[in-house]
Amino acid sequence: MKKIISALFLVLILFTGFVALSQNPDRLPLVHQRMVQAKLREIRFQLKLDQTTFDQFRPVYLKYEREISEIDFRNLARMMKVDADSLSLEEADRLVVNQMETAKKLISIREKYYKEFRTVLSPQQIIKLYQTEADVRKKVMQEMKRRMMSR
Repeated sequence: MKKIISALFLVLILFTGFVALSQNPDRLPLVHQRMVQAKLREIRFQLKLDQTTFDQFRPVYLKYEREISEIDFRNLARMMKVDADSLSLEEADRLVVNQMETAKKLISIREKYYKEFRTVLSPQQIIKLYQTEADVRKKVMQEMKRRMMSR
């Protein structure tokens, strides 16, 4: 029951930010900050971190999150949605190269922060961290699709 309430609370906070963002683009930093705080709460809950561990983890995660947020993930999704037969040789090549560069950036950041996360978390907790991030992304995307369908 706590997991369900926590997840609903997280999704509510995240999407309150998306609604605010669509109404006022100057609020982007505020929305992003609220989303990161909501992710941190969910991560702390899922990883069952005590206050001391969380206090050590938080600054590392905030740096990690800042670097991850600079990646344009649309490159990864773009290749999966395009009609490959409609692209020229050069366009297809550029799309594949851009996708690989984006993937390399993500891997590089994860390798870098694995070492830092490892000073605070166990490998099992790091796996749970990545799983929790994926779950949050999935919930956000589902809610965005739901909202787009209801328009």
